[in-house]
Amino acid sequence: MGSFEKALAEQDWQTLGVLDSKLQHAIPKIKQQSLTAADKQQLQRLNAFYSTMIAAGECEKAYTQQQIQQQECNKEGVLAYLQNS
Repeated sequence: MGSFEKALAEQDWQTLGVLDSKLQHAIPKIKQQSLTAADKQQLQRLNAFYSTMIAAGECEKAYTQQQIQQQECNKEGVLAYLQNS
C-alpha cells in the first residue's frame, strides 16, 4: 500500500499504472484465499485508495486537456498574427 500512496503523492502515473497492473493480476489469487479480518481491512483501505487515485487521475486528465486546449489557442493566435503581419 505504501508504494501506491507514495506514487500518488508524487503523481507518478507510470508507477501507478505498473502497480495497478500487478494488482489486477493478484486479485483473482487473493479472492481464492480465505481472508482474515486484517486482510479484509487492508482490502477496504486499498479500495478507498483506488477511489482517491481515480479521482486524482481524472483531475490530472482534465488539467492536461486544459493545457492542450490553451496551447491550441496560443498556436492559433500566433498563426493569425503571422498571417496578418
